[in-house]
Parts: sequence; structure tokens; C-alpha cells
Amino acid sequence: MNDTAVPKAALPAAAPEILPYSLEAIVESWWADHFPGSPVAAVTAAWNHAFAAKEELKRRLANPQQEEH
Repeated sequence: MNDTAVPKAALPAAAPEILPYSLEAIVESWWADHFPGSPVAAVTAAWNHAFAAKEELKRRLANPQQEEH
């Protein structure tokens, strides 16, 4: 055993759930440009589904290595 060896670094902490501002801002800007006032906005169930998909997209962009489909 080599007692002078430098120990391997611990695995980095999981990526935060928050996107870098620029990516989150792009997603939010796209949402604001396309959904409010659209036919999707007129149907609550459709709006809720699309909104959940947007939030999932942001989570996936924040953690691209995570396989959660």
C-alpha cells in the first residue's frame, strides 16, 4: 500500500435543481412567447399538462446526466 498517495477526490455533489439563469430564462421566455393567450391556455387540463412538461424540461436541462424518463 502506498501511504503517500493522494486519496481520490470524493464524487461531486449532484447538480443543483436550478438551471443556470440563461437556460432557465430561455425556457421561460419561450413559454411566455407561445402559451399565454394560446388555445392551450383556454383548456385548463392542457395548460396544466404543458406547464408540467415545461418544468420537466427545465429539470432535465439542469441534470442532463440523470436518466429519468
